[in-house]
Amino acid sequence: MIKVAISGADTPVAGELIRILVNHPDVEIVALVAPGREGKQLQSVHHGLLGEEKMSFTGSFNPAGADILFIADNNIKHSEFKRLRDAFPDLKVVALNPIIPDDEALPENRAADFIFALPEINRKAIVRGGKDALVPSPLSSLALVPLYPLALNMLLSGDILLNVSAPEDIVSEEMLERSAKEISEMLNEAQRSFSGNISFNILPPSSKRGIELKTEISSPVDMEHTLKAYEIYDDHNFSFAVTSPVKLDDVKGTEKIIISLSLSKDGVLSIHSVADGRLRGSAGEAVHIMNLMFGLHEKTGLYLKPYAF
Repeated sequence: MIKVAISGADTPVAGELIRILVNHPDVEIVALVAPGREGKQLQSVHHGLLGEEKMSFTGSFNPAGADILFIADNNIKHSEFKRLRDAFPDLKVVALNPIIPDDEALPENRAADFIFALPEINRKAIVRGGKDALVPSPLSSLALVPLYPLALNMLLSGDILLNVSAPEDIVSEEMLERSAKEISEMLNEAQRSFSGNISFNILPPSSKRGIELKTEISSPVDMEHTLKAYEIYDDHNFSFAVTSPVKLDDVKGTEKIIISLSLSKDGVLSIHSVADGRLRGSAGEAVHIMNLMFGLHEKTGLYLKPYAF
């Protein structure tokens, strides 16, 4: 069994994480760390977990009793993380938020060698000895999964405007800044000639969980060649490219990203991708990463059905 500890266990994202992990066949939760809530029952904060897991919060924990730590806090500093890593070098860590640099000159997470852990892009790095992983933002996941195959095939040019409908916390100013940086860095890594700006047009949210992204790019190739670019996901279990319309109900409650593609006669490729923002780029992605780190099938514990089918 994989012994799991969660720091920031009283946060909403931790609630989603625990909801998945209590039914994971290879996991034992050994510590729920939430300073200030010591001794309180899990369901006192996460009411939907009543009857699911009889555990109490602790103020601290001994990492020696855990195989992996999920960091759900958003205020862990690099110096704190470095002390943890030095003391427990074999502990695997999945951070759901960037580690905060103590020094403004220190790039986020770089000194700690965190893997940008979007499985569709960096699965090999996660599987082959990955120890410190940063979960991408929900918006980064939703944008990069459809755009990365195009970048690998040198099909991106110019600026990209992403029209996004998502809950307010996913499109806060801080999250948009982080997402733009993550998206730009990964696209440029895939296609060195790409230097376009990533910008967002934020639309009203249509769901408390779902996120939708729409964009259009000029395409020099036909739909057959476009779809071939997405064959890199054929051995992945959560990313699907289709030519039919998609809606949020197709993905809510799952780790899936579904990408709908259409090509106009004048060569404009329209991309519409949908995901559950509480799982993709969040709790579901964290479990997905853990599975890969420990050599499990990536769908273990994530055989989740959409709300509507």
